[in-house]
Amino acid sequence: MAACTDAEAGGSPREAPERVNGKLLKRLETVPDIKRDTSGITTQYIATGIVNLGALAAGACVAWSSSALPILIQRDRVGDEVPGNDTATRESLNLVISESEASWVASLLCLGAFWGAVPAGLISEHFGRKKTLLYLALPLLVSWILVASSPNVYGLYVGRFVAGVAVGAISVAIPPYVADIAEAVLLPSLVNFYHVLFTSGVLFGYIIGLVHETSWMSFLCASIPISFFVAFIFLPESPTYLMSQGKFNEAKAALRYFRGIDNDVDGELKVLKEQMRNYARNKATFKELFSTRATVKALIVSFGLMVFQQMSGIYPILFYAETIFNKFSDSMNKTAPIIVGFFLVSSTYFSTMLLKKIRRRILLLFSFATMCVTAGFLAIYYHLKIPASQSANHIWVPLLTLCMYVTAYASGVGPIPWLMLREIFPANVTRRATAITAGFHWLLAFGVTKLFQNLLSMIKPGWTLWHFAVNCIFGALFVYFFVPETKNRTLKEIQDEFEGIHKGKKHKHVIEVESISET
Repeated sequence: MAACTDAEAGGSPREAPERVNGKLLKRLETVPDIKRDTSGITTQYIATGIVNLGALAAGACVAWSSSALPILIQRDRVGDEVPGNDTATRESLNLVISESEASWVASLLCLGAFWGAVPAGLISEHFGRKKTLLYLALPLLVSWILVASSPNVYGLYVGRFVAGVAVGAISVAIPPYVADIAEAVLLPSLVNFYHVLFTSGVLFGYIIGLVHETSWMSFLCASIPISFFVAFIFLPESPTYLMSQGKFNEAKAALRYFRGIDNDVDGELKVLKEQMRNYARNKATFKELFSTRATVKALIVSFGLMVFQQMSGIYPILFYAETIFNKFSDSMNKTAPIIVGFFLVSSTYFSTMLLKKIRRRILLLFSFATMCVTAGFLAIYYHLKIPASQSANHIWVPLLTLCMYVTAYASGVGPIPWLMLREIFPANVTRRATAITAGFHWLLAFGVTKLFQNLLSMIKPGWTLWHFAVNCIFGALFVYFFVPETKNRTLKEIQDEFEGIHKGKKHKHVIEVESISET
């Protein structure tokens, strides 16, 4: 209507759209704050949620064994009860496995994750954050097809190992993409999305256990990487990666997408360009991680935290949640892991507030102490050997204890070792240190998960739980003597403490003498 009026008034057709666009721009200028709040922040939250669908898929891979392995092992027991171990009857029950084979099916996921985590950072730097994450959806999908259709246990082995490669790569590739797209003020909240979505995937894996059919469980899990691929393909590449490839116009467009069209991104682009120059100038190799005393001590701290995180028994409990409850009672064997998963998700979500208010060392000490008490209490409960007729009435005892265990884990031992990687290492070595630490994390997870069944057979569940409780005590001692406090401290202060030049009063005295001499 406005264009017709302008033309009738004698204006040229070319001027009409310009006047309309000018009016529209003036209208947009009247609501710039609303535009920033809705498009910039909301877009970052939505994009972070989409990319962390990969973490959701990883959590489902972990929890699948808890729901599926008891079904497969029970099939084996049913087949053994048939006179003469009738082959036809066993084949009618589809795939059957032994407890030893089940331990490999569970743990090979972690072994594959070790091989996926170490090179993932380098691959994403060369081929792009988005491309790397998109391509990881393919092995996840293939792995679920193998698991669902495998005629023998070797297909399960291959499927779980392939899924593990993708899971390990996802654990390393997602955080850099989130860090690249997030504003500094939003980064602490957005980083926690990975842990929340991972634990949500664990809960999802426990819920689908109600299906009681391993093939359908696998197909339901396969829907997550498909959804991840379809949703993530529409998001732009990381602005930081585009800048590193010299694609400045594309980097500006991607940054504008995440900041909102009304926000001025030129200043942030200049800062980003300067950061890229410094990173290229000071880029460190894996060898340089061991070149200074501060980085070596930082590696010792990060490796030590991962050791005691895994030795606390969290992964065996997540992988074998349903089997563990079967040791205490036959009732609630499907619903109890779901309740534990719900507590794990909710406590992971609220852990962000604790990390903002409470010091890292205090949270770690509290977390290890609580996990020690709960694991020990669960061991005592098992040693009491409550009769089967009464165990159904007391199932709430191990259920409540395990809920407290996973809540304590999510409040400190779970997220803090990963958070400290960004706080105790210089920026130029953080990604290399993260890759090595993540690989070490998954290698430990493989060993602990694989040996869990052996411990159950050799020393029974009660003493296995005591083993986890004692490891938590050693973990608390390691934190007390070796782990520095990082909250509200600069990297320089932490590095000085690692170098051994942080001497408290003596250091202050030197500063005072220098200031007096200057005056």
